[in-house]
Amino acid sequence: MTTRRNFIKKTATGSVALSFSGLILPSMANANILGANDHINCAIIGVRSRAKAHVMAIHEQKNAKIIYSCDVDEIILEEHNLWCQENIGYIPKNEKDFRKVLEDKDVDAVFIATPEHWHAPMAIMALQAENTCM
Repeated sequence: MTTRRNFIKKTATGSVALSFSGLILPSMANANILGANDHINCAIIGVRSRAKAHVMAIHEQKNAKIIYSCDVDEIILEEHNLWCQENIGYIPKNEKDFRKVLEDKDVDAVFIATPEHWHAPMAIMALQAENTCM
């Protein structure tokens, strides 16, 4: 007889097993696959303090490039441009309206570093965009 307690135990065990296998198997299975995923174009939405950690993490990946920096404040964007030039060697395109970033078919992934009340709406819109992932 399946009880709720047994169901939860089995589900938790299965989830852990799947999560653990996901850490090992994808890297082995996908190691030699080239194609659409061999280069990832990224956009950073909100470019204050947290965004800098996103920028550095993306920059460390050989197959990823930041193509957009997006923020409503032009002064913050200008400061971010200087920081990008010094730290990653290039300045991504600037955009003040995040919706225009999501419309660009070249954007593969977005990183949202805005105030918390914008996280969910932007994430939903990004997931609805045909070309982007979170």
